[in-house]
Amino acid sequence: MTTGRPLLSVCSGVLAASLLLVLSPSAYADDMGGLWPVKDSAVVSAHEAGLDGSGVKVGMYDMQVVSDYPGLSDAKVKYQVGSFVDTDGEPAKCMLDDGDLQATVTSSDSGLYYSHGTAMLMWLVGNGKGWDGSQGVPGLVPKADVMFVTAGRGTVLMSAEDCQNLARQQVGPDLMSMVDWGARVINMSNNGYMEAKSYEGMLDALRHGVIIVSGRSNDKETDAVVNGSSTDVMTGDPRSWDSFPGVIRNNEVGPDGNIAGISDVADANVNILSPGDQVLMSTYDKSRDMSVDTGGTSTGSAVLSGYLALVVQKWPDATGNQILQSLVRNTKGNGSGEAKLDPGHKRGYGQVDVARLLTVDPTQYPDVNPILEAQVTAASRLSDDRAKWYAQDCSKNPDGVGDVLDDSLPVPCQAGEIGREYERQKAAWKKVEQCRSDGGSDCMRYSATATADKAGGKAVLPDTGDGRDGVKSSGVPLWVWLAAGGVGVAVVAGGIVLAVVLSKRGRRRSRHGGHASGRGPLPPANPYPPQVPGANNGMVPPPAAGQYVPQQQAPHSSAFPRQTPYPAVPYPVPPQQAAQPPVMPGNTQNPYTNNNRNNR
Repeated sequence: MTTGRPLLSVCSGVLAASLLLVLSPSAYADDMGGLWPVKDSAVVSAHEAGLDGSGVKVGMYDMQVVSDYPGLSDAKVKYQVGSFVDTDGEPAKCMLDDGDLQATVTSSDSGLYYSHGTAMLMWLVGNGKGWDGSQGVPGLVPKADVMFVTAGRGTVLMSAEDCQNLARQQVGPDLMSMVDWGARVINMSNNGYMEAKSYEGMLDALRHGVIIVSGRSNDKETDAVVNGSSTDVMTGDPRSWDSFPGVIRNNEVGPDGNIAGISDVADANVNILSPGDQVLMSTYDKSRDMSVDTGGTSTGSAVLSGYLALVVQKWPDATGNQILQSLVRNTKGNGSGEAKLDPGHKRGYGQVDVARLLTVDPTQYPDVNPILEAQVTAASRLSDDRAKWYAQDCSKNPDGVGDVLDDSLPVPCQAGEIGREYERQKAAWKKVEQCRSDGGSDCMRYSATATADKAGGKAVLPDTGDGRDGVKSSGVPLWVWLAAGGVGVAVVAGGIVLAVVLSKRGRRRSRHGGHASGRGPLPPANPYPPQVPGANNGMVPPPAAGQYVPQQQAPHSSAFPRQTPYPAVPYPVPPQQAAQPPVMPGNTQNPYTNNNRNNR
C-alpha cells in the first residue's frame, strides 16, 4: 500500500500508518491534505536531493489556464493557443462569441478561479499556494519548463459547435511543436478523436521517444469495448489519442492502491495505475475552495507525468522508450524486472512505483516503446479486423479498415505507419545489440530515438550494415504485413457486441464527440463520451455519413456522483515497496546530440 510518507524503521510507526489506512483510506488522504502523491517518500527524498524538474521540458495539452492563480505565479510556462483548421482544412482561429480563443484567462475576466488546465498544471509546477493564502498543490517538478497548448476553456475542449466560424481542432501540429521544442514528456489529461492528418504529430512523438501520458473515461458504466478500447486484449485504438498505441493510458488509484470507484471497469488498454483518487482538487464551479475528492484519470495523468519528468532528470542519458520500459517492468509488487499484464484487464502492468523508477537505471533496457510493442503485436495475432489495423497501406486501402464493432467507424489507413514505426524501433535496437556484441562504441547512435530524424517522416528501417536495408524483426509476423492488401477475416462475435452498442447509443445524447479530417469527416472513435460538468451526460448515437462531431472533453472527477471509494480488485493489491535511499540529482545535459531536434 502507498503510504505517501516515509516508512519508519520502528514497528510502532509502521503499525500506526497501517492502522490509519485500515480504519479509513479517506481519513488518511485528509490527514495528508490530499497531497499524498506529492508527499510520497520517494518524491520527498528526490526533492531533498535536488530533483525538481530543472532542465526538463514538459508539454501539456489542456484547457485555458487561469493565469493569475497564485499557485502558478512563479511557474516557467510558455502558453500558446492550439491549432485549428477551417472547413477546407486551412489554418484558422477559433472565434468565440466573446472574441478569439486566448491562451490564458484571468479570474476577473472569466469569473473562474480554477479550470481543468489550471488544476493539471499545478500538479506539475505549482508552488503550493492557493487563493487567499489557502493550501494549494505543490508541484512534483516545480522547476520544469512547460509548453502549455490551450485547446479549450473551463472544462471544455473547443469544437466546431463552440467556434463561431466552425473551426475545428487539429492536435497533430501541436504535438509536433512540442516535440520540436524539446519536450520529453507530454501530458494529455483528456481524450479526443484523432484526425487522419493528426497521426503525423503522434508518430513524430513516437519516433523521437517522447513520452505521452493520457487520461481516459471516468465513467464506471461505460462499455470499455467502444470507449477506444477493448476488454479482451491490449491492442490500442488509433482513432482516439488517449488509446493511441504507445501512449500511457492510466486508471487512477487511491492511497490504498485500489482503483477509484468511478472508473472500476475492465479495460485492456489501461496500462498503468497512477495516484488520482482522494486528492486535493478544485470543484470547477467558480469557487476558490479546494477539497479532498476523486481527481479522476486526469489527475492520475498529471501526477504520472510529474513522476516521469523526475525520472528524466534523474536519468538524462535514458531515452523515453527506455524510461517506459522501466515504468512497466518496475511497478509496485513486481520484483521480476519483467513487464506483466493483469489478466483481469483492470490494473495493466500495475501501479507506478516512483521509488524504483528513481533507483533502477533504465539505460539497461531496449530503446523500444513497450506499450507500442505490446499493442501492435497483440493486434497482429487476432482473428478479426484488428489484425489489419497496423498493417495498412494507404496506396492499397485508402478508406481504412472497419473495426470489430461497426464498419462505419474505420481505422484510417495511416495507422499502418504505427506498425512500421514499431518495426523500425525493433530493427534499430537489433543493430544496437549487434554493435555491442561486436565490441563497438557509442552503439546507441543506431537506436530508434537517435535515428528518428533520418526516417524523414516515415518509419524507414535502418541500414543493418550488411547492404540489405529494411530487415524485418520477428515482432510481427510477415504475413500480417502482406495482409494489408485487404484479405478478409472473420469478425468474432461482432453481431452480439454491435447489438449491445447500438442499444446503448440510443439512450442519451451529448454534445461531446470526435471528428476527423484528411480524407473527409469520420465518425467519432468514442461513441460513449466522458461525463462533464454542465453537459448532458450520456452517449452519442452514430452520426450520419459526413456529419461533423466535436472532439471530446477531458475526463475529470467533479461531474461524477460519489461511489463506493475502494471496490474490490481482481487480485490482491501489491504490498508497499521497501523505502528507497535518497536519490541524487542527475546530469541535466542534453543526451541527444546526434539529431537536429533542440534540447531533446
